[in-house]
Amino acid sequence: MTNLRDTLTAPETKPAAVADLASLIDAEVAGMSGLTGIAAKTAVKAAKAKRPDVVTRGANAYLGTLADALDPFWTRHTAQGGGDFGAYVAANSGEVNAAVLAAVESEVGSGNQRSMYEKFKPQLSKVIAGALPKIGTLVQKHAG
Repeated sequence: MTNLRDTLTAPETKPAAVADLASLIDAEVAGMSGLTGIAAKTAVKAAKAKRPDVVTRGANAYLGTLADALDPFWTRHTAQGGGDFGAYVAANSGEVNAAVLAAVESEVGSGNQRSMYEKFKPQLSKVIAGALPKIGTLVQKHAG
């Protein structure tokens, strides 16, 4: 049986999955409000000024990590007959959010990168939780 990483990062699947994930990230950042939203929008704008493809490059780099975090849930979901994976991850949001956050944290380096991550971890957790149904739909589109 193929795991979710292999499915989403296969040469015939990965370009479209990366493009959709980058679009999802852009949309989530654009929809943020408050001080966190201002900070996130400013950071993304500055990063895009230096590298216009920064979000796509990030989506490309972390698609496999995201797939690894979601793989146990995808396996359980499909074993239970499938259906709407977006609804499934939303219904199991606490567990899924923790797995995705742990996967992201495992990729964070040290020093300033670690310090920034720790500072924004609570906000990141909320953003991921809010995006889970869309992430699930994206995964189902490309793996389903």
